[in-house]
Amino acid sequence: MDITVKDIYEAINSFAPFILQESWDNSGLQIGDLGDKVRNPIICLDITYELVRTAIKDNSNLIISHHPLFFKPIICINRSNNLINDLINYNINVISTHTNLDVIPQGVSFCLASKIGLQECKILSPLKEQKFYKVSFFITEDKAEEILDNILTEGVGEFLKYKNCAFTSKGIGQFRVKKKAKPYIDKERFNENKVEFIVRKDKINECISKLKDIHPYDEIAFDVFEECINPLELGYGVIGKYKVSKKLHVVLKEVKELLGIDKIKFKGDLNKKINSIALCGGSGGAFIPDALKKGADLYITGDLKYHEVLEYADKIALADVGHRASEIPVLDILKKELESKFKKLVFRVFVENKDFYNYV
Repeated sequence: MDITVKDIYEAINSFAPFILQESWDNSGLQIGDLGDKVRNPIICLDITYELVRTAIKDNSNLIISHHPLFFKPIICINRSNNLINDLINYNINVISTHTNLDVIPQGVSFCLASKIGLQECKILSPLKEQKFYKVSFFITEDKAEEILDNILTEGVGEFLKYKNCAFTSKGIGQFRVKKKAKPYIDKERFNENKVEFIVRKDKINECISKLKDIHPYDEIAFDVFEECINPLELGYGVIGKYKVSKKLHVVLKEVKELLGIDKIKFKGDLNKKINSIALCGGSGGAFIPDALKKGADLYITGDLKYHEVLEYADKIALADVGHRASEIPVLDILKKELESKFKKLVFRVFVENKDFYNYV
């Protein structure tokens, strides 16, 4: 059976739901046709000229990037832009999975933490925007299973690692008939089940509409609650530990070797003992206060700004490994996840270089 761009999109959406992306982000389909049959897919961080030339050479028609091709709304497409022109002319589809891949367990920061050997890893800064609702409704015992079988679909009763999740409790329902009522049962007091499950924010309207369509009651009693705390472990960054404390100069040397980079910008006492490390793949300067609150000895990220370092350098050791180097480890996890679902495809990981910048 042919594998389509839509199949890949849905697989990514199951692993790292696009609804989890930030409001300013643009993860999802960038260019393409969901019905296209996939050939020689490539996974990468950035859409660059070198990448597109490689895709053309490899006869690839699907690029899966971490960083979106488009961040800002497009007013027009200038055909003098060779990168976009080549993607369109060679019918290359582009899917991007950015902040939705940042915030999930086993996402960008967890992959970086695993790469440098941290243990007992937990999310550093939980996601603040609420992404889930809880829905509950009432139904007679004989119909509860049938309703659940129909309503538990993608994003409904689904966590990241589990699906078809719901809870049922038993009780007594009652009513009195008013004019023009058409009750489903002829008793005014009866055994009734309460059924509860979580629903992703992007699926709530579809879920309630479907519930109304399939529920046998004349009028349905149901509740929808916005979750004050996300029921999934979602957020930015990681905090973890080493088994044995190491001095900062040892940690930096090991991190350089493990990430395959030549240099690390840092601020701190090289003889300081490091046990607890917080980190965030990509540009993570905003989470330095979280690292401080949780007692980290060292914070590792990319793209640290001068004034961020100036403000916090006397409070915590800081290390900037570069944006690309901090995010590259997630590409192999994305490859492994997709190849486990599409065994007939080989997903190539393309890394142009580990440092975006040139130096003199």
